[in-house]
Amino acid sequence: MIHLKKISINQLMCLVVLTQVGVSVLSIPYAESRRAGHDSWMSILIGGIIAQVVIIIIYQLGKRYPDRSMQQYIFSIIGKPLGSVMNLFFALYCAQSSLMVVISYSDVLNRWVLFQTPWFVLIGVSLVLTAFIASSTLRSISTITQSILSMFLICVVIILISGIGKGDLRNFMPIGTHGIGSIIKDSIPAFWAYAGYELLLYVFPFVKCNKKKDILIAMSIANGLTTLFYLIITFIVTYNFSENQLNTITEPMVFILRKFRWPVVQSLDIIFMTIWLSVTTVTAYVYLFLSARYFAFVGGKEIRNHSRMVWILAILCFIVGIWFQDRQLLFKFSEYHNKSTMIMIAIVPTIFLLISYVREKVAKE
Repeated sequence: MIHLKKISINQLMCLVVLTQVGVSVLSIPYAESRRAGHDSWMSILIGGIIAQVVIIIIYQLGKRYPDRSMQQYIFSIIGKPLGSVMNLFFALYCAQSSLMVVISYSDVLNRWVLFQTPWFVLIGVSLVLTAFIASSTLRSISTITQSILSMFLICVVIILISGIGKGDLRNFMPIGTHGIGSIIKDSIPAFWAYAGYELLLYVFPFVKCNKKKDILIAMSIANGLTTLFYLIITFIVTYNFSENQLNTITEPMVFILRKFRWPVVQSLDIIFMTIWLSVTTVTAYVYLFLSARYFAFVGGKEIRNHSRMVWILAILCFIVGIWFQDRQLLFKFSEYHNKSTMIMIAIVPTIFLLISYVREKVAKE
């Protein structure tokens, strides 16, 4: 089996946090302040709460089939024909998510740091590194992710240091003036930023724990840490920029890092984005790994050659990714990805859980 050994609770938490954070850190709270303005921190918080609700749904679904991943038990819920189709959809969604992370961060690097580097080189190098790690076992991927956690913590320190600069607490005032409707509407793009916890659909039976409830606790803690991290960034950005500025700055965190002056280090933004590349790589290789695992069960029986499938997917992502040098096309792809995220990680698992309850009730009758 590709997982070889089970992963620990700590490894699960590390996987979830680093898969969630991804590229959105640089743009928060730009997308979440379209309607909520300086109240965007509330939208971020509500987004985290919605994500927690979906985590509970996925946990309840996994608990009903504790010895199988969703690729396998999906056939018990909706039958083999539909199960194969859904495995294909999940495989395509995960490949799409991996590609989205690669091209989004490549776009950021291309505009802020590597101005002259050809687009195909940026996405090519990213996908080679992503595929190399994704072709490993789940245990190996978890171990690598734990080692990258230190890079994430360094980035957190950099964000906190840079946010100490000149700002204005009046940017938060008056609280709640945009109305609950606007805040809730902006919680939807905030919810998209929490994507990554759906990896539990696959890893549930491969987590070593005394009680299955420990998995829910670990997932909740991980989601809570991500929510706290997003809130910190939102507070820092809102403290540094007025509402009018937030409406025009798509990557506010980069501006804060760039304007920060520290005698010891120059170009703090370049240092941050270089280190953060390792964190975004986690999101990319986790999704590529999951895509290969879903493809492996499309026919009902597991395809064992995981590594070959990962590299085939990486090559296809590279071919498709070349077209997204056009930023307008990238924006359209991002909108489509956000909508598919809502469907695949929230709506579909909820439907599966309801169907499994109904089937169980009918069977008992």
